[in-house]
Amino acid sequence: MIEETLFITASDSIVLVPYETIEVHADQEKIEQVLINLLSNAAKYSGKNSPIEISCHKIHNKVQISIKDSGMGIGPENIEKLFDPHYRVKSKETEKISGFGIGLYLCSEIVKRHHGKIWVESEIGNGSVFSFTLPLN
Repeated sequence: MIEETLFITASDSIVLVPYETIEVHADQEKIEQVLINLLSNAAKYSGKNSPIEISCHKIHNKVQISIKDSGMGIGPENIEKLFDPHYRVKSKETEKISGFGIGLYLCSEIVKRHHGKIWVESEIGNGSVFSFTLPLN
């Protein structure tokens, strides 16, 4: 998925943090869709040479996957609406970035149907960390 994202985006730097092998029972294509969407968003809203970091950790009976970027960040007034259908952050910086506002909504639906959780931590000017969990059993 990293190679695919590098191929379809302008990003040059996606780093996979070392991790232990974790087996998850899930719809592989749907989870790949979530990862590709989060990675491509990170690349789209960050500069070409801005690093994007992927991490994967086992936490109790769940796996947590996080995509961290050093892009423009998201203000608190937009965070709770990000996973709504057709919602896009409106700002001078985002007006030239294409999209329909359905990618994060689809990601949230896929994760919810896998009995997981998806969220974002962000601050304007300091990038974002999009994370999701999936149950291990």
